[in-house]
Amino acid sequence: MLFLTLLVLAVAVSTSVAALEVSENWCLERGFDPANLSCDTCRLIDESTTIQKLQRQQNLNIGEECRQCCQFHKVNPVLHPDYSLRGKFKYALLTYNEGSLGQEIKDFLERDLSDVLSFKGENRFKAVASTKSSMDSEMMMQMMMMGIMSGGSGPKLMLFDKHKKGGWSEEDEKEAVEVIKLRGWKREDLKDMLMTLLPSA
Repeated sequence: MLFLTLLVLAVAVSTSVAALEVSENWCLERGFDPANLSCDTCRLIDESTTIQKLQRQQNLNIGEECRQCCQFHKVNPVLHPDYSLRGKFKYALLTYNEGSLGQEIKDFLERDLSDVLSFKGENRFKAVASTKSSMDSEMMMQMMMMGIMSGGSGPKLMLFDKHKKGGWSEEDEKEAVEVIKLRGWKREDLKDMLMTLLPSA
């Protein structure tokens, strides 16, 4: 029974990771530029009767493909000429587990973290190693032995719209306005998002 549970969990984990790790080439092949695509642009696809008809005829889901490639922190200037997300949030907290740290986030911590802190300040952004795991240790060990995962939960970014005396911690996740799972993210996209959404120091 335990083996069956682990097998089902393995499929779920691998499927969710694959869904998150949509490559830039995959998006470009479908006509989407993930570096500049705003998610409000994707909503136009859902509202287009012409595209809806095309999707039914060819068994496609262009809107869903678009949403897998878009950046929620980007704004379409045609749709919202006077709207900006710049400085929308007051504080961001990045939590990560060193046992499950992908190369892109590792590179961000080593190469880009100091830049973000110099522009935004430590009172706006912090990156901390997580002190908790999403699974119990026995289950995690068995999955690691099966080669399903490297241990720990994936990195995530919590965005807050106000300050808290003493600073926010991973225990405050429920109070975050946005929580973004960063598995599969590119370091340059993460840096760009933080530079856009946080006010300058």
